[in-house]
Amino acid sequence: MKLHKHLAWVVAAMLTVAVSHASITFLFTNTHSGGTPGGIPAWATMTITDISGGVQITLTHLATETLNEPNRFISQLNLLFNTNPTGSATLGDPHINNITIGSFTDAGLPFNVKINFKTAMADRLKQGMSSTFQLFGVSEANFAGANDSAMVHIQALQNNLSSKVVAPEPASLLALGVGLAGLMGRRLRKR
Repeated sequence: MKLHKHLAWVVAAMLTVAVSHASITFLFTNTHSGGTPGGIPAWATMTITDISGGVQITLTHLATETLNEPNRFISQLNLLFNTNPTGSATLGDPHINNITIGSFTDAGLPFNVKINFKTAMADRLKQGMSSTFQLFGVSEANFAGANDSAMVHIQALQNNLSSKVVAPEPASLLALGVGLAGLMGRRLRKR
C-alpha cells in the first residue's frame, strides 16, 4: 500500500511540473536527409512558450560553422501539432516569408505547420540569427513533441549541399521523471 502512495506522489509531482512548465526547448541535432551541416550539433534550437491563446516560437540558427559555411541559412521549419492551429502571426519578423497551416508530408514525415523563410541574401535566417512567431489555438501541450515532430531545412552547406535536420524529443521531462523515481526508490530502500 505504501508503494502505491509513493508512486502516486511521483506521478503527481511530474504532472505538477509538466503543467507549470511554461516553455520547452528543442535542439536540432539529427540529420534526417541530405548533407550534414558543419560544426558540432545542435545546429538550431527552438523554444515553444505558452502565451494567451496560443504559443510563441523562437527558432535560433546557431553559429556552428561560419568559416566553411559562411552563407548557411534556414529556409523552412516544419512542425507537428496534435491539432491544427487556428491562426498565426509573424510579428513583423524580417526573416519569415509565410506560415502555412494544414497537413503535409516532407521527407516521409507528417507535419501540419510550415514556416517558409526568405531566401534573398539580405533577408535569410543566417547563423547566429533568430526568428520569432506565434501560433493560435494550440498550446505547448498540443505540440506532438515526439522524435521528428520538428524539422528545419538548412541550405548552403559545403559543396552546395542542403540538409533536413530534426529535433529529437527533449529529455527534460523524462530526466525529471527518472530522477524523481530514483529519489523515491532511494527513500523507500532507507525505510
